[in-house]
Amino acid sequence: MSATSPAHRHAALCKEIAAHDYRYYVLDDPSISDFAYDALLRELREIEADHPVLVSEHSPSQRVSGKPREGLRKVERAVKMYSLDNAYATADIDAFVARCTESLEGEEVLFTVEPKLDGASLEVVYEGGHLALATTRGDGAVGEDVTTNVRTIRSLPLTIAHEGKLTLRGEVVLYKRDLAKLNELRAREGLEPFANPRNAAAGSLRMLDAREVAKRPLRVLVYQLVEGSSMHQSHAESIAWLRSIGLPTHGLEVCVPAAGIAAELERLDGLRTSYPYETDGAVVKVNDYAQQSRLGFTSKYPRWAMAYKFAAERARTRVLDIVVQVGRTGALTPVAVLDPVPLGGTTVSRASLHNADQIAELDVRVGDTVFVEKAGEIIPQVVGVEANEGPSRGEPFAMPTVCPACGGPVSARARDEERPDLGVEAALRCTNRTCSAKVKGAVLHWSRRFAMDVSHLGESLVDQLVDAGLVADVADLYDLTYEALVKLDRMGDKSARNLVEAIAASKARPFSRVLTGLGIPQIGQVAANQMAERVRSIEALFASSAEELRATLASIHGFGDKMVEAAVAFVFDPETRSLLERLRDRSVGTPEPESDRVEGPLSGQRVCVTGTLTKKREAVHDAIRAAGGVVHDGVKKDTTILIAGEKVGQAKLDQAKKYGVRVVGEADLDAMLAG
Repeated sequence: MSATSPAHRHAALCKEIAAHDYRYYVLDDPSISDFAYDALLRELREIEADHPVLVSEHSPSQRVSGKPREGLRKVERAVKMYSLDNAYATADIDAFVARCTESLEGEEVLFTVEPKLDGASLEVVYEGGHLALATTRGDGAVGEDVTTNVRTIRSLPLTIAHEGKLTLRGEVVLYKRDLAKLNELRAREGLEPFANPRNAAAGSLRMLDAREVAKRPLRVLVYQLVEGSSMHQSHAESIAWLRSIGLPTHGLEVCVPAAGIAAELERLDGLRTSYPYETDGAVVKVNDYAQQSRLGFTSKYPRWAMAYKFAAERARTRVLDIVVQVGRTGALTPVAVLDPVPLGGTTVSRASLHNADQIAELDVRVGDTVFVEKAGEIIPQVVGVEANEGPSRGEPFAMPTVCPACGGPVSARARDEERPDLGVEAALRCTNRTCSAKVKGAVLHWSRRFAMDVSHLGESLVDQLVDAGLVADVADLYDLTYEALVKLDRMGDKSARNLVEAIAASKARPFSRVLTGLGIPQIGQVAANQMAERVRSIEALFASSAEELRATLASIHGFGDKMVEAAVAFVFDPETRSLLERLRDRSVGTPEPESDRVEGPLSGQRVCVTGTLTKKREAVHDAIRAAGGVVHDGVKKDTTILIAGEKVGQAKLDQAKKYGVRVVGEADLDAMLAG
């Protein structure tokens, strides 16, 4: 090959672009500007246009496929992808280490301690030096082929300097800074922001159009060599070798004896805010492969590895102000305006104070230094006040006596109308039905993905619609026209048309979504589905008397007296009746089909789902029902299974323990659904 030939230049460009990808996406240390990088890629494409014979699937120009796929192919993997057993206290790690050392009696045992990545699990296969296959976790034994999507991730090389077959496990992640930029873009487009990097990564992996995946700043970090190299005797050796051949690895920290694990866990806990990606713990593994083999596996977990979960991250900052927000139910919620502080991958500038009782208990005041955590790793809340004394301290905060949004009266509801001795709720509520804040909250709730799923309807746009008098309730959405929308600030031609189309499309949502979107007191998403199975349409609601509806709802498993009475009172409220009539007249909501009892692998099981999952919660609920199971919105006495994803709230775990409910992971649910 001549040094000046197109083929020679093509090969040199492929190598140079791959090197720059590694520096930018793996080392986070680019050596050329974006302009210069684009020029190299443009030159490569020009050569390929002139010499099509040089184009191959391994070229950097071919990372993105040209058309969407129709579905995801199932792939059975040779080596099962197991979950990790979780430890929430150092005592659990001590017990794990003791089990390992007892089983390997007389042998020296070293452990690796490494960050636990908070993303979406992935298996990658290289053959002949080229990326050949990428699959999701699935149920561990069977995953989905997402090779086309993974090829768009530039941190993962399309070619490597190893000719044999390699099977690797890793995590698809978004860096914290990239998630913040992505959410800013989604907010401008009227889309709901991603709650965390894990949700964004998992959802992106399963998209059917790789061109859309390519727009998301995904990265792959490899954490395990499964098959393909017999030259290494340990996990640490393998990770070092993978890094040496240009693969992005997850930051394996150290290899230590049992006595050094606690210090490493503490060190990693202190370092987690410095990582560019989210971590929610650390993984402790037996380092030696031969020892791993002798320890083996349980039916769910490897006996040679355990995940240690860190406590919720906490930040220290100052309260600049305390303001009061009004939600869709009229509840007045005090919020601390904070000196911005990094926390859990985002910059936090506001945190919930919940209610007047919480403020009084914390004695938090403007100017105080406070500690902030993320409840469930998502919602910032003030959890403590640093000792603040002296005459310069601010005055105690008092809740307003009128609604800050509309100036209407506020009151506290009785905790239980039949038990006046229990007093009233801590929350104050605006009693004005036409309060603009309540209307805005109701419209936003109606548009949420789990309700009527009206895309392109963000918070700022809802504010405009209500403030301009175009929307006074959710039925008014269906009267909006392109001509009215295009006159709003920052509303272009395309945005107006997209919103009109999205609102029209929402009319076809099933009646259960209508009930969810209405936000009936005491009736959550699960209960709305149950209610819709018995009362299948708006027409059926109108056809029922109050006593008939009360009897119907009381016959639903899990509906207590308070739920029944709250739903009946809501439906027969005159303003609700008027709203339902207007929704019916606009053909909103598709009647639920007649449903026979489904028999399947979960028949007889009553299942509650909690925590962060790789799939949308609604899809998991639908799968459980399709398999014959009943979905519970909380852990109850007769709940039989709790599906626990990542970041599970302790309250549900405590309830499960109290009632003897079986707790399983998402992979276990997938296995049960598959029979």
